[in-house]
Amino acid sequence: MPRTKAGLGHATQPNASWTDNPVAARYDALFVDLDGVVYRGDQAVAAAPEALDGVRSLGIPVLFLTNNSSRTPADVATKLAGLGVRASPEEVLTSGMATAAMLRKERPRLRTAFVIGERGIREALEGIGIDLADGGVERTDLVVVGLDRGADYDKLRVASLLVERGARLVATNSDVSYPAPDGLWPGAGALLAAVTATTGATATVVGKPARPLFEAAAEMTGATNPLVVGDRLDTDIEGAARMGWDSMLVLSGAARPVDLLNASALPTYVAQDISALLDDYPPARFGPAADSDAEDVAALLVSAGLDAEGVSGRLDATLVTPAAETRPRGTGQPRGTGRSRIDATACLMDIGGVGLLRSVAVREEFRGMGLGLLAVAEAVRRARLAGMSQVALFTETAESFFSRLGFRSVDRSALPEGIRSSNHAASECAESAVAMLLDLFS
Repeated sequence: MPRTKAGLGHATQPNASWTDNPVAARYDALFVDLDGVVYRGDQAVAAAPEALDGVRSLGIPVLFLTNNSSRTPADVATKLAGLGVRASPEEVLTSGMATAAMLRKERPRLRTAFVIGERGIREALEGIGIDLADGGVERTDLVVVGLDRGADYDKLRVASLLVERGARLVATNSDVSYPAPDGLWPGAGALLAAVTATTGATATVVGKPARPLFEAAAEMTGATNPLVVGDRLDTDIEGAARMGWDSMLVLSGAARPVDLLNASALPTYVAQDISALLDDYPPARFGPAADSDAEDVAALLVSAGLDAEGVSGRLDATLVTPAAETRPRGTGQPRGTGRSRIDATACLMDIGGVGLLRSVAVREEFRGMGLGLLAVAEAVRRARLAGMSQVALFTETAESFFSRLGFRSVDRSALPEGIRSSNHAASECAESAVAMLLDLFS
């Protein structure tokens, strides 16, 4: 029987075409963002309804997370139902509900709040017994700021005065913009900025990427090993990284592949949409290569048609991700059986303060599943952390791939001297290889 958890799963029959080892089955709960993952505006992401039904057939609890505090869980569940996505209010956690959950623990000494926010946050606070004050009060225990499309100068004035008089400042989230059909509107973070700029106060932030919303999600589900699924690097993926959890970035919403090269935290998986939860995507867990990896790195490079000579001499600059114990469709054998112990590799050499990226390779069966993209992103992230000014590379077959990530083609004469005169450029790369550069601090 499929596993279920009360209020957090509706079992359906599994689809025979799904993989034997889907990503979703590796976790004890899925924390799924909404806008950009399940829907875009008033339209469902095409793959979402079927994919979520598939996850439910596995008995994996699903909890929908949103930084939007203006709506109630019932409002969100009703919208999802209208888009063909089954969900109950108990499967929705808004930043308003997470704010109430956080404050409930301090309830005996928190009795009154002035709120800049809409029905979702107001009902959540009233639900834990906090009295909502109007603009005529002199003092309150709390000032809570969320998305409020009716906010005006008077609300900001009262909130600032109450904070100056000692009220604790809490924000449902710090998103400075709110995506609307006609463009970006000021979000809760924009309203919060007016209060903090006026008072100098530091707010307790609840929503992604801050911890309280994720902590509330874990408490609701009992999850200890969840997967966060989102379309934004700065909220979903960054927040998962802060919690020490795995994450999946879907490219059906805000993020684009090029954004990964500027990210401070990288996802475990990258996929086009949420349907990847039912596939056997390998996790990206890049770390430094060990001496024992030399043979496997060399074999992987050869299989990708790359030069493997001298691998042992540059292991200290090589990144690898360990082989995933995943199974191909319709077989009982792990993909890693009898094969390489690594799924992907990349090498980043520091040559006079410029990174030389080379030897980017992925096991054949995992190509097209985001590992190459994440290998490059991890190498570039490490180049930034090391203070390198640029990353250079040579390619014969992947110019379009690297161009989409922000690398530009250059004449070899335009390369930094150290790169231009390196052995890699002078003798290892064919004359036909295209030279490319990425500026890191432009």
